[in-house]
Amino acid sequence: MRTSIVGLLVLLAGCEAEIEQVEVAKEDIIPLDGTAGAGMRVVTPEVALCDPGRAYRGFGGNDLTLDRRELDVGFERARTKPFAALQTEYTRVLGNTPDLLSQSESTFGLTPARWYPKTDPNAVSLYQAYRIAFQGCLTLTSQPTQYTQLPTIDTARAECAGWSKKFWGRTAMSPELEACANVIGVFSTSETSVRRRWAHGCASVLTASDFLTF
Repeated sequence: MRTSIVGLLVLLAGCEAEIEQVEVAKEDIIPLDGTAGAGMRVVTPEVALCDPGRAYRGFGGNDLTLDRRELDVGFERARTKPFAALQTEYTRVLGNTPDLLSQSESTFGLTPARWYPKTDPNAVSLYQAYRIAFQGCLTLTSQPTQYTQLPTIDTARAECAGWSKKFWGRTAMSPELEACANVIGVFSTSETSVRRRWAHGCASVLTASDFLTF
């Protein structure tokens, strides 16, 4: 379970990686043992590049994209989803729409018409995201009979695995499953309602960066 951290594992998407071919002069070939002709290796730099896109010319034939910099791989990944995306995401994964969602746009930042600004997460928006998730998870756990049973470490792990697969679109790692199971079996034991304990675990998975970012 991850709540406020941004995922460190990033994938290169949206462009085809190309390897820059660098010709190495004969004198740049380095013998491993210091003697010429024995165990030679060539150091070939590999640079992941994207299609730089279309070039534009301004007045006087100046290239307007001359100072366009190549950003680091993954720079545009793990950005917080805007509220417009979250409005449909909660409904998609939970099968219900939490009432708090319609009242929370100002918490996540108002989006001007025809604009999609970057959302800056903070403690207030993260807390509100958890409240929304918990409300939706209470509805989610209100029907199935397995949520009337006191959780064990095994049943908690199993439910956490199912939620993470559905909410994140990937299989949770062992430390993430343990964290989620602890929310259900340890940190929420003060709850008198068993369903609320399950809902806290569900909400913790739904407030992780894997759901709140893209």
